[in-house]
Amino acid sequence: MQKPLIYKICGALGIIGCVMVIASDFIGIAVHEEHDPISDTISMLAIGKYGWIQDRGLDLLALGYFALAVGLYSWKRKGTKWIISLIILVVISIDLVMIAEHNQYAGRPGYTGYNIHIELVYLLAGLFLILTILISFDLKQVRPFLKRFSLWIASLWLIFAPFLPLIPDDLDGAYERLICTLLVVWPAVLSYHLTKFSD
Repeated sequence: MQKPLIYKICGALGIIGCVMVIASDFIGIAVHEEHDPISDTISMLAIGKYGWIQDRGLDLLALGYFALAVGLYSWKRKGTKWIISLIILVVISIDLVMIAEHNQYAGRPGYTGYNIHIELVYLLAGLFLILTILISFDLKQVRPFLKRFSLWIASLWLIFAPFLPLIPDDLDGAYERLICTLLVVWPAVLSYHLTKFSD
C-alpha cells in the first residue's frame, strides 16, 4: 500500500474516532433521562442500560489514537523522542479501551471487582501531557504551527486538568467535558494534517 493512502486512511480513522466520541456523549446524554451533563461525569454515562454507547465512543477514540500512531510511524520511523511519542500514542489507545471496557461493570449492583478506573484516568492524564510535549519537537518538521499547537494543548492540560478532583460535584461534569475536549481536539488536528501528508 502506498504511503499517501496509509496517511489518508489513518488520518480519516483518527478524525472519525474524535467525531464519534463526541457523538456518543451527546447521544448518551439524550437517552439517559436522569443524566445531567453539568453535574454528572462522562464516566457515569458508561454505567447502566445505555452505557455501551459511551463505551463504543471511547473505543473508537482509542482506534483513532492507534491509527494516528500507525500513520505517523509510516511517515517517520526514527528519532528517540518520536518513537517514544508513538509508543505513548499506542499505550493511550490501550488505556482508553480499558477505561471503556472496565467501567461498564463498575458501579453496577452486585459488582465486587476492583475498580481501576481512577488509576487508568490518572495514567491517561500523565501520558497525554508527556505526549503533547515530547512529540512537539518533531511536529515542527510537518508544520511549525503543529509544534506550537501541541505545546499550547500541553499547557492548557497542565493548567486545568489537575483541578478536576477539586471541582464541586455540581459542576464536575461540565468541567471534565471542557478538559476532555483537549483529548479530542489534539488528535483531530493531527489526523487532519496526516491526511494531507504526501511522499
